[in-house]
Amino acid sequence: MPKLTVALSAATVYAALATLVFCTMIAETVFLYPNYFHDIPNSLIVADEFTAVVSVGSVMRPLGAVLTLSAVVATAASLWSRTARVWTLASLAALVSGLFLLSALYLWERWTILFDDRDRYTVEELNRTVQEIEVAHSIRIILGALTALFAVMAALRTYRTRLLRNVEQIPSAISLH
Repeated sequence: MPKLTVALSAATVYAALATLVFCTMIAETVFLYPNYFHDIPNSLIVADEFTAVVSVGSVMRPLGAVLTLSAVVATAASLWSRTARVWTLASLAALVSGLFLLSALYLWERWTILFDDRDRYTVEELNRTVQEIEVAHSIRIILGALTALFAVMAALRTYRTRLLRNVEQIPSAISLH
């Protein structure tokens, strides 16, 4: 399989997953966050009951892992094929900094405060934690949008390169006849 085909396949899968994760983040923000945060701590108890079977983390963490794996594959393929490297690396940087590091190192701890350890904190501390989550999540949304945008640009750039190479090969094939 030619390098460009591998790169295009990897970039397309990554772009689709990045877009799916971004759209899922937007849906989570619109549908869940207002319900979680409207009446602290009572709304957190209701949120616990609502997410007793499947929580956001039980879906988003594995989805994030698959996205990260596809980003690594797409990055390796772009470096190998020498196409859309800048777009793919920019997307990977946004993914790692915003969706992985910000989530794992900052937000997960705050979610633990709200849902697992909230009995140890005052309502004022819980409200401050909610404000911290809202600010960090806004940054995460921006970086998620950039991740998806750059991944789509990488896929489109790789597709364009493939099309141009196919067009370049047509005149040589015609002249042989």
